[in-house]
Amino acid sequence: MSNFAYPMDKKVGTKTIFKSNYMKNTSIFKTLAVAFVALLAVGCGSKPATEVGTKTDALADSAWESSQWISAVNAPVLTSRPEGDRAADGASWFVSTVKNEQKVTSAKWMTTSLGVYEIYLNGQIVGNEFLKPGFTDVRKTRRSFTYDITEAFNTGAGAENVLSAQVTPGWWADKIVTTNTRNGMYGKKPAFRAVLELTYADGSKKLYGTDLENWKAGVAGPVKHSAIFDGEEYDAREKMGYEVAETLSKPEINTEFNGEILPTNGAEIYLRKDLTLSPVEAYTWKEVEGAKENEAGKVVVAQRFAAGEPMTVKAGETLVVDFGQNSAAVPSFVFKATEGTVLTCLPGELLNDGNGARSRGMDGPEGSVHRENLRMAESGMILTYTFGAGDKYVSYYPHTTFYGYRYATITADADVTIKSVTTIPVTSIAKDLEIGKISTGDESINKLISNTYWGLLSNCLSVPTDCPQRNERLGWTADTQVFAETGTFFADTRTFFHKWMRDMRDSQGKEGGFPGVAPHAQYGNELTRLG
Repeated sequence: MSNFAYPMDKKVGTKTIFKSNYMKNTSIFKTLAVAFVALLAVGCGSKPATEVGTKTDALADSAWESSQWISAVNAPVLTSRPEGDRAADGASWFVSTVKNEQKVTSAKWMTTSLGVYEIYLNGQIVGNEFLKPGFTDVRKTRRSFTYDITEAFNTGAGAENVLSAQVTPGWWADKIVTTNTRNGMYGKKPAFRAVLELTYADGSKKLYGTDLENWKAGVAGPVKHSAIFDGEEYDAREKMGYEVAETLSKPEINTEFNGEILPTNGAEIYLRKDLTLSPVEAYTWKEVEGAKENEAGKVVVAQRFAAGEPMTVKAGETLVVDFGQNSAAVPSFVFKATEGTVLTCLPGELLNDGNGARSRGMDGPEGSVHRENLRMAESGMILTYTFGAGDKYVSYYPHTTFYGYRYATITADADVTIKSVTTIPVTSIAKDLEIGKISTGDESINKLISNTYWGLLSNCLSVPTDCPQRNERLGWTADTQVFAETGTFFADTRTFFHKWMRDMRDSQGKEGGFPGVAPHAQYGNELTRLG
């Protein structure tokens, strides 16, 4: 895909730069953005790990006619607003086995979903895009991703290939797109739709689409709960959905979405593993000193860990990790524990200070991780991992959500040995979109530059968000217009904003006006809200 073109869409049928936790002050944000523009003007583990497939052009629009939206019959549907606005439990899996009628010379797979999805070919994850299909108007638009999977496809005549997909509620059946006037969530069930195009040795082609006869579906796999705000609950004792296909059953047709399916064309989300952050400080605590009325006191550090040193967390202890940089990201672990041990990771933007004084807005003892500013600290932005059998180190990071944080609190109900824990930034600013950097002899200016760069990464995530950490993460138009020009000094954002302009058009009211946020979301869409 060219970075210098604006192809027409095909269709089918830290608010601040790196904002402090309470800052919602656009004037400060604008001051920093304008200052940076002026500066430039004057001189300036989870399995599987293997990724296969190459993103390619979409198949013809007519190919979708060979497929149907399908859902799992046993996928739960929320009929009322749950406590904490949590999405429904479980991940929906879809599995099909395709047998080649003759030798295959090309295999292309066009896919989309209602919900966050990942796809697999013979147990290997397809594509390196993250949180597909991204944030779009739930009423009008879904994005599709097409991959050339020939290289990993069993191409021989009579050979079989297993296609599968995991779909969780994110972007569809969770709070981020659901208004407070609804019972339950906007989307009822996650759904999957796909078309496989096989080209045979004799030049003929055949399409295999999602349907009720050749696909199986059901709630399965290690992801027990997931949503954009909620976080991820992962149980490593469970097998992946493609490994338990025999437990799945006939799917059902999903008729919830009647909008257009458009090929992805900018604002795809990626894990920036090249920017992985390691801890700059880590320590455990258990006791608190100096607590008094309206002050939680200060943690008593039990052990500090040197860089690269394995860390053990015992029941009753709390590990605090500082990654040195706030970012939209996911934590990545290499760790081990006995089967059934549950580890909980709670990300946050800052540490409590001032002896944990409530008068300062603190929610715990000094030195602990502050979470109150997330506005759903007890029910959201949570990561839990249950260990499976075996005594070897395993690797894991969440695949179905993201967090905004610098610090993390880690606890467990039994001993966990952490060989390494890092944080992987999540962004739509792919490495090859970056176009330049600058440094000066003034460290305060360099910090401003760094803050601006990280603000771009963290707030360009499918849409230009107002913040990546709390229960908002919406495409606020005012925030975007303040920062958009500044961001272009770091990256080619043209395709990113091209995609978002579609979101804006989808959100436009009948009288021609635009709402405060795009795409359509939990609030800010008064001009276009349908209830």
